[in-house]
Amino acid sequence: MHRMSQAGPVGGVLAALLSLGQARNSDCEDVFTETALAVDGVVSAEFNCSDMFGGGWQRGKVVLRASSRDEAIRIMDALLRAFAAEPRLEPRWATPQQYRSEDGSIVVSAGDLGFNGPPNVREVREHYGITPGHG
Repeated sequence: MHRMSQAGPVGGVLAALLSLGQARNSDCEDVFTETALAVDGVVSAEFNCSDMFGGGWQRGKVVLRASSRDEAIRIMDALLRAFAAEPRLEPRWATPQQYRSEDGSIVVSAGDLGFNGPPNVREVREHYGITPGHG
């Protein structure tokens, strides 16, 4: 308690704000995971999201049931369309950098669908012409 009093009220408030600024975003994680697992061909999906002052980050690990590169690309395409259509996903949130087959032998990315790097949800919606909630 003595240390806290040395930091003063400003130090305590600053520490509390910094801890909030790096808060895990379970809504982001839950919606990305739920949306991904609803897509046929997605075996597993795990997302980690964090909100920080001025931004944040989203990381996803998605495993596909695919026996060929073409099949993996088709599943990824369906998954990105599902992300675009999900109204609970915020436009600024990033989609995964890559998608892997169960054995790891096939790795695809949004670049295989014409994106310039991993797109955020807004870019996916624009690419497919999808307005959330309207297909």
